Amino acid sequence: MRIREFEWDDGNVTHLRSSHGVEPVIRRTKMGHYAAFGPTLDARYLVILYENKGRGTIRPITGWDMSRSERRYYRKSTGG
Repeated sequence: MRIREFEWDDGNVTHLRSSHGVEPVIRRTKMGHYAAFGPTLDARYLVILYENKGRGTIRPITGWDMSRSERRYYRKSTGG
């Protein structure tokens, strides 16, 4: 499967928060990429690294389970 575009906007965030209880945290990295922090429906806490290709397209690069310090950052950022 080849994905050419990934759309993300405030509507996605609102839906995830209200329907699934997921509060994503997104921050820019030193290398100019973005990291999205959040839990899955199976209660795994993940970080997904991606780059913004422009024109509404992002490219996922990699992902991993959050470390303890990343979980602390996530909880602090969401007030939880």
